[in-house]
Amino acid sequence: MAVWKAVEWESAGLWHCNDTSNLVNGSSNWVHQARIWQLSPAAFIEFLIKEYKPDYISYRLDKNILLFSWKNQIDMRKYKNKLNAQARKVNYQI
Repeated sequence: MAVWKAVEWESAGLWHCNDTSNLVNGSSNWVHQARIWQLSPAAFIEFLIKEYKPDYISYRLDKNILLFSWKNQIDMRKYKNKLNAQARKVNYQI
């Protein structure tokens, strides 16, 4: 086990961040981020939109997939860096 840690990447002009260390076992499941922030899934989505303003956000109920990204790397990094700090603070292990 290790502390959850988001990495960043760019694809099609949008910036993304998530933990890609163990994709087979679900390290990138968006619910981890809600748990890191200690929020319900609905509260996490509201928090993300209000505080970090992703340029793109989409949820697929049938697959339980939340996708979000930013046009600007700096904006994405504000979120990623705070998220990683919070994961370390609460020692969120995956």
